[in-house]
Amino acid sequence: MENKTGKYLKYAIGEIVLVVIGILIALQINNWNENSKERYVEQEYLVSLKEEFNHNLIELDSVVKSNTFNRDNAVELSNLMGPDSPSITEKEFADLAMNMTNWEVQYRPNQAVLDEIISSGKLTVFSNDKLKFTLSSYYGKLYKVKFQEEEHSELRRDIIALMNTQGNVKKMLIGEQWEDFGIGKSKFKLGNLHLLQSQELENQLVDFILTSRYLNTHYYSELKQEIDLVLELIDKELLK
Repeated sequence: MENKTGKYLKYAIGEIVLVVIGILIALQINNWNENSKERYVEQEYLVSLKEEFNHNLIELDSVVKSNTFNRDNAVELSNLMGPDSPSITEKEFADLAMNMTNWEVQYRPNQAVLDEIISSGKLTVFSNDKLKFTLSSYYGKLYKVKFQEEEHSELRRDIIALMNTQGNVKKMLIGEQWEDFGIGKSKFKLGNLHLLQSQELENQLVDFILTSRYLNTHYYSELKQEIDLVLELIDKELLK
């Protein structure tokens, strides 16, 4: 009986050990499957994020070029200002004024993929901690840029308002590109060249030029570095 009991105990212990081993193997397989699913989701997000941030980098370059174009025209116009009689024609003034104010400078990135990741709490699927931190802090960089853009846009609106109240808008619409709008020529004698003698306009142009320059050299350049960093980190994590 003692021998039989000993054998039974050994058999029972062996069964228990086998069951435990089976459970551990099942748990390991389950963990492996979960990790495999997370890595698959991570790779899908990485591919989508790379596409989104590459697009945003192109958009940022375009905004920088537009901002530079506006600023160059503002600089040229401000250098013509003073108490003496203007040395340019109405058309030359119109070209500079319209080139400077026609296009609002505003960076509008695509954020659909990043918004989904943040809002759904999927930021945890990324194994690279630096990438997680960079993505989570990206909104803060955008907020700083938009704050400076709004300050710059307000100056642009002030310049347009001054030209509307003290100048002749119709005489700024010179050229074939405005003919399709059906706006006839102004019947008033007032032109816009007298605005070159406006101290108020000169002050506004200086502020406009400065905020434009800060946008490019500080805010947009820092944002570009951030996007480049995100793309660099993504490339390191993408499976080849």
